[in-house]
Amino acid sequence: MELKAKVEGIIAGWMDGKRCTYARVRCEILSDCTRSVERALRSMGLRFIRLTDPDQYLLVSSGEDIYDRGKFLTVIELTDGLSRLFYLTASDVPVSLKELPHPEFVLAFRVKRKEGFRALLNVIGRKRIGGIRHKHRSLLNFLISFVGSLLLSSTINIEGYWVQATLMLLLALIIFIVLDYPFSMLYIKGVEVIQNPEPSTKVFIIKVKRAEKKGS
Repeated sequence: MELKAKVEGIIAGWMDGKRCTYARVRCEILSDCTRSVERALRSMGLRFIRLTDPDQYLLVSSGEDIYDRGKFLTVIELTDGLSRLFYLTASDVPVSLKELPHPEFVLAFRVKRKEGFRALLNVIGRKRIGGIRHKHRSLLNFLISFVGSLLLSSTINIEGYWVQATLMLLLALIIFIVLDYPFSMLYIKGVEVIQNPEPSTKVFIIKVKRAEKKGS
């Protein structure tokens, strides 16, 4: 009975875990973005860690400090193409990103253990996540892996429908793992992509015309 309860506890912890949201914001001037981000975080009563141009080791060690502070972990990266600035925060409730400047992309993860969070921050620090591919990763990777495995298996002359079908599935899996890197490796470490939302922030430009006084 004790073994069964222990196993059930491990499974429950694996399925539950913590949620981490990673957002990247591209700024023309970093100082303009920092004011908006810090104002938004302070308005929610959040304490945060701010890191300017950290290497992956500093980013990982700083992330360890916030891991046990809450159920919801948030990593915000600001970049102007040359410099990078990070905000790390944790809370017991989800953090709204509506007040952020228009993000380049937002990804959400289920992190099932601290080692996985360290691995995720290490990947982020080494700039292994980003670009259009990660916005549409699931559909794109599936299509490429399926077509690639179909073409590869058709070039191998193997008799038997089930053998060829099994070979095609194995090839698709291998191609998917390669294309889905680093997410495929993060999954092994207990990090699962659970959401890939498109930024929905609307930008409004308001022009204010100064009224001219009429002469008497």
